[in-house]
Amino acid sequence: MKVTVNGKEVELKNSRTVADFIVERNVTGKMFVIEKNLEIVQKEDYNKVEIKAGDVIEIVGFVGGG
Repeated sequence: MKVTVNGKEVELKNSRTVADFIVERNVTGKMFVIEKNLEIVQKEDYNKVEIKAGDVIEIVGFVGGG
């Protein structure tokens, strides 16, 4: 299924939920949020929120420094 991830159209093979998407796209680290269709997905909902063709997903990572 085709979705837009961070502004680029990509083909997902096995992602049915946000949790599947994180594994398939190899999203790592503790400091990131997933936004689906302009709404932030809470971590406790990653297994519940489904991804559908045409969805727009943003992966936003946070970097600390000083």
